[in-house]
Amino acid sequence: MKQKAILYIRVSTDEQNDGYSPADQKARLIKYCENSNIDIVGIYHEDESGKNFNRPEWLNILAFIKKNRGLVDVMLFIKWDRFSRNIAEAYIAIKKLRDYGVEPQAIEQPLNFEIPESKIMLAVYLAAPEVDNDRRALNIFHGVRRAKKEGRWIGSCLRGYKNARNENNRPIMIPESGATESLIKEAFELFASETYQIEELRKLMNKRGLKISRNGFWVMLRNKGYIGKVCVPAYKDEPLEWVQGDHKPIIDESLFYNVQDILEGRKKKTPAKNLTMRIEFPLRGFLICPQCKSNLTASASTSRTGKKFFYYHCSKGCKERQKADLVNDTFMDVLRIFKIDSGAGQIYALKLKELLHGNNKKGKEQLIEIAKEIEKQTQRLKNARALMLDGEISSGEYKEMRIDIEETINRLSLQESQLRVSNEDFTKQINFCTMLFTNIDKYYISGDTEVKRKIIGSIFPEGLTFENNKYRTTKINEVVSLICLSDRQLQGNKKGKRSISETLSLQVVS
Repeated sequence: MKQKAILYIRVSTDEQNDGYSPADQKARLIKYCENSNIDIVGIYHEDESGKNFNRPEWLNILAFIKKNRGLVDVMLFIKWDRFSRNIAEAYIAIKKLRDYGVEPQAIEQPLNFEIPESKIMLAVYLAAPEVDNDRRALNIFHGVRRAKKEGRWIGSCLRGYKNARNENNRPIMIPESGATESLIKEAFELFASETYQIEELRKLMNKRGLKISRNGFWVMLRNKGYIGKVCVPAYKDEPLEWVQGDHKPIIDESLFYNVQDILEGRKKKTPAKNLTMRIEFPLRGFLICPQCKSNLTASASTSRTGKKFFYYHCSKGCKERQKADLVNDTFMDVLRIFKIDSGAGQIYALKLKELLHGNNKKGKEQLIEIAKEIEKQTQRLKNARALMLDGEISSGEYKEMRIDIEETINRLSLQESQLRVSNEDFTKQINFCTMLFTNIDKYYISGDTEVKRKIIGSIFPEGLTFENNKYRTTKINEVVSLICLSDRQLQGNKKGKRSISETLSLQVVS
């Protein structure tokens, strides 16, 4: 009576080129059945790893055998490593098949299970692929660890970066120079400003397009990869360390560590937002008490009818108290003094761009020199590591060299970051500032409380005093004073407009 067989073909991705193609396995199994006078009742093709038996086609085979007990006599495959690469689970699977009356058999490594000594060969056949798997995994582990120590970013690309190739055609991570990178930079800057709680900031960035989970946002703010570092995890007696990576940082180190100080509680995390961000009190924190010179606070009082009235007042015991509506409305008159003519704004912008163009050229040359020095120091570090691995210097000597070189690299990186900020293309910023000061009243009215406060703080860095329905200040931003007020004086006063002295008693400190 002819035997009936199921043919089992298994191949994983990394085995396609090792003589285990599905077509080759199938052809060899079919030919074996023809020569051995065996009927084929099913052919199953598996594209899964042999590390375990959680495989779709294997489960289908068991279901078929269970449903058709007695129909299948043998399950055929090429070699035992096609059946399994896990010796413990392989014995369990063999027992299941034999309980159903099915004998597993490798046509190129045949065994006679009636002979007790065949169990020794079975153990060898099953152990060899598991040892091979373990060796591969160990080689991969050490290869990845070595690559990380050399500064290569391994694994998924950091948010804000993209995968590319360097001049040697090796994979490298580079800044994406897109919206996500800009939002990440903004997130670091806003958190460092201590204006937002971390979850509040995450939700704000989420609305702006940076879709990220609560835990993901926390991890992002902690990740040294954004300052050009690569993490080498702890292993045996080697502690975890961050090494200089071969990818460019997108966050300045001083900014990054400022954020870490806030996260770790070494700095106050946020100001009392209820004291600064209410829409009724955009000037709170900028107004100075004319009597005691402390900052005015603000609050609302409720009448018997339930109507609310808003006031700026002193919390130091002075009787200073001003209606918020009057203070806010009068400030609008002050703000319009700083509105410049569009033609004058274009002239200022043109001149400023010409001045900055020369500075940019010199700054770019300095950036190139710093980049070359960083590359030189990085190569020195790699050379020192090679000398240690070759036994030419001790690990202690290497550690001392590494600390010195890394300190030099960190110092150069900080110089590079500061220089890059000061020499970046200011064209967009200049155009925006020109637009802002030609329409400053409109920007102020349409902006939220945060925008209003930025405008106030930019013009009046040392605050304002409101007394006798007029404003006065000790100092105006020098650039704003030179541009806006000079433009107003050149134009002369238009009929029906208040003069500077009528609205604002200016005492500009030179």
